[in-house]
Amino acid sequence: MRIGQLAETVGLPTSTIRFYEQKGLMPAADRTAKGYRKYTAEAVERLKMIKFATSLGFALDDLPGLFASGEGLDHEQVMAHLQDRTAEINHLLNTLTRQKTQMEYLTQRLGELWRAGHCMSACELDGLLSELSTTK
Repeated sequence: MRIGQLAETVGLPTSTIRFYEQKGLMPAADRTAKGYRKYTAEAVERLKMIKFATSLGFALDDLPGLFASGEGLDHEQVMAHLQDRTAEINHLLNTLTRQKTQMEYLTQRLGELWRAGHCMSACELDGLLSELSTTK
């Protein structure tokens, strides 16, 4: 199939497919006598794997290590990358949970102060933020 057909099949722009070839994520396509790129079913599968991996948050730079010598997937590398990505997500979730708690506390505390007619100075606000970072 030609690049336009491949793009339509996998739901990617042709420019993205060319970019993936340049980055080495896709093997170079065979060419027809007229110079058109010619793709096989393996190209469809490879692009689907790339789309799936990026949907999980993997960076394009992480992907070459997942493919073993241009064929199939390197299962050990996939597992290692999945475990690393899971750890990154857990760290991010912990950070976001802490920030959410801090924002809720700050919203509640400032609301109380402002309803009482007290507008905090920059120094007082800095103290509140310091208190927040050490207690929450």
